[in-house]
Amino acid sequence: MKNILDFFILEKESDFCNRRSIVIKFALIATIVLFSLFACINLLIQQYWAAIIDSISAVVSILSYIYMQKTGNILLSIRIVTFNIVVFFLVFAYISQATHFSLIWTIFVPIFAIISNGKKVGLYFSLLFYTLLFALSYHYINVWNAGEWHFVDWVRLVLASTILTLCMYIYEALLDAAQQDLQLARAKERQRSEELHQQSVTDQLTGLYNRRYYDNMIDKLSFLAKRQELCITFFILDIDYFKYYNDYYGHIKGDETLIQVANVLQEHIQRGDDFVFRLGGEEFAGIILSNEKEKTHQWISQLTTIIENLKIEHKASKISDFLTVSIGIATLEHLDGEKNIDLLYKYADKALYAAKYGGRNQSRIAQES
Repeated sequence: MKNILDFFILEKESDFCNRRSIVIKFALIATIVLFSLFACINLLIQQYWAAIIDSISAVVSILSYIYMQKTGNILLSIRIVTFNIVVFFLVFAYISQATHFSLIWTIFVPIFAIISNGKKVGLYFSLLFYTLLFALSYHYINVWNAGEWHFVDWVRLVLASTILTLCMYIYEALLDAAQQDLQLARAKERQRSEELHQQSVTDQLTGLYNRRYYDNMIDKLSFLAKRQELCITFFILDIDYFKYYNDYYGHIKGDETLIQVANVLQEHIQRGDDFVFRLGGEEFAGIILSNEKEKTHQWISQLTTIIENLKIEHKASKISDFLTVSIGIATLEHLDGEKNIDLLYKYADKALYAAKYGGRNQSRIAQES
């Protein structure tokens, strides 16, 4: 029962490759043209019943095409047209009575059904069509075409139709497999490209953005700040006496400490428009966009206390038994063409120097900004 319902279950259009979408649109137009042409020909030769059937099929195809254009539902349209073709060829087979090898035209049903609907649904349509066609043609053995339709002819029809349908199914299955392999290869390529890009803009040790990403982002963030009329604040954070720390505890312990400091920065500064970086060595930086300059300064200054409260032992430090940091902060307000965003780094670096000269384990705000 579930398989029967699959005839009309609409799959997501993304499940169909672009090739099939093109085929479906072409098939809809082709059925309109062919059915309309057959209707005119049969009308001219006074085959009125055939002309009526062709006209009905043409109308169904036209309505399906209009529905597809208005709603974009390609799959439902092709399901309707395929069912229309199944009915058409069954009626055609009954009317033609196998004269002049007319049943040869039925080979187009599995070709159209499988290429347009995919191997699974197309196979269902083909099985439905041939089950009815074989039963109909077997029933009329020695009756159709004034008794010239024989059992041998019927067997040939069954074998030829079965082989053709099987070949079309295998062909479509191979195309689907090739398409899936191609999509998988492209997905791996995109993933690898993203990984390479991520590696190029992040610090491998801490996972923070690196100096290269800072250089790429600073102009974009300054433009965003100017457009939204926000202040842009830049700070540089440097670990106090970190060279002594490495000499005393070793570089492995030093790397672990850098990661801990980076984690504090990530947890403390986590808004979407704010960024933290590792500039190199024991030096970190961050950019914050805000319309509250004083509050931002206080927020950044809290980092000195937060990091000292980690209680990371630092016996080689000259100012504390624990790891400490110094911070230089600079802010630009009302950005305009006269203020170079590069001044931020200069101001923050000068404020950092003042914090270190003033005894370390503190933050200083650049007055020039």
